[in-house]
Amino acid sequence: MTAPHTLMRGRSELGVAALLGVLAVVVAVDAAGIRHTAVNAGVMGPQVVPTVIAAGLGACALALTVNVLRGGHGHPEEGEDIDLTTGAHWPTLLGLAGLILAAALTMDALGFVITSGLLFYGSTLLLGSRHYVWGLLIGAGLAVATFYGFVLGLGIPLPAGLLTGIL
Repeated sequence: MTAPHTLMRGRSELGVAALLGVLAVVVAVDAAGIRHTAVNAGVMGPQVVPTVIAAGLGACALALTVNVLRGGHGHPEEGEDIDLTTGAHWPTLLGLAGLILAAALTMDALGFVITSGLLFYGSTLLLGSRHYVWGLLIGAGLAVATFYGFVLGLGIPLPAGLLTGIL
């Protein structure tokens, strides 16, 4: 008879499958608790998208579990173009974490467009881009397009901050 620890050797992906399954259950339970009101009463209702996402997460968890139990496993060294023997570049990681924290703290004061544009620009610089003007222009363009996509397209208000009255 095979010992349990030998049977599960090399199947760490089952942990990812379990995490996906738990996440599917959490999203499904949360979606079931969404109440219909006069504000969100539409053709489909507010529960449809979270329910589809929960079903997708559950399907991924099930497919990954079946694949791993049949002997499948990932080969990260074949698909990655990195040197796995080196460690993380901590200044970049800490810089990105600081940018995200600064964006979260200044979103209301500066507004979505300015904060998101600076977050994109700072991220490009930290990740090694030397196209300073292009990074700034692309960040500003994406921030404005996203702002109007949410405000006009979806009807979801985002903070305008310093640009209140201009946007």
